[in-house]
Amino acid sequence: MASKNDALGTSTVIEYNGDTYSVPPAEDWDLDVLEAIDDQRMTHALKALLGDDQYATFRKSNRKVADLGKFFEVAGRAVGAGNS
Repeated sequence: MASKNDALGTSTVIEYNGDTYSVPPAEDWDLDVLEAIDDQRMTHALKALLGDDQYATFRKSNRKVADLGKFFEVAGRAVGAGNS
């Protein structure tokens, strides 16, 4: 199910591990994000999704592979990624 912000075409604010991130609606994710996910290049996918500044913020306090996976779970649920 798409989120309210998804329907409006606005970014969703996500709180994760003490930081705030702005994530675009799933339908607006750049194809670079999807290609990186398809290629299992998750750090590249995250950087393409968040942009350089937010990615740098993420890297400061999230240093484990588990953090990357959990962030994608949280972000995906928040924006309705993978739901129809």
